[in-house]
Amino acid sequence: MFAGQSNLFDALRAADEAVERVDRNADDEWKSAALAAICRTAMGKEFLTTDDIWEAMSSHPAATHEPRAMGAVMRQAAAHGWISRTPEYTKSTRKECHARPVAVWLSLLY
Repeated sequence: MFAGQSNLFDALRAADEAVERVDRNADDEWKSAALAAICRTAMGKEFLTTDDIWEAMSSHPAATHEPRAMGAVMRQAAAHGWISRTPEYTKSTRKECHARPVAVWLSLLY
């Protein structure tokens, strides 16, 4: 094992646990709405980000107290074979995200 490799594995495991935790605590109706928004968006766009999904959900009444749950829903959509994460990132256009990098996903439904 290379120096620092166990720290990387620990960090990846911690990230997975965090995603699972926010998924468990997110509103089920919101998660269903987000998953449906991902499917609709993926059918209409070749590449998408979570910004696109938040926009698609802007008029939906369901809400979650844990917006980080979007990552868990994106993973679920990937597991369904609807999207695939690319190595690319772009800056978020959502004001509350302060232009932080967000992953670019490839639609497998487009």
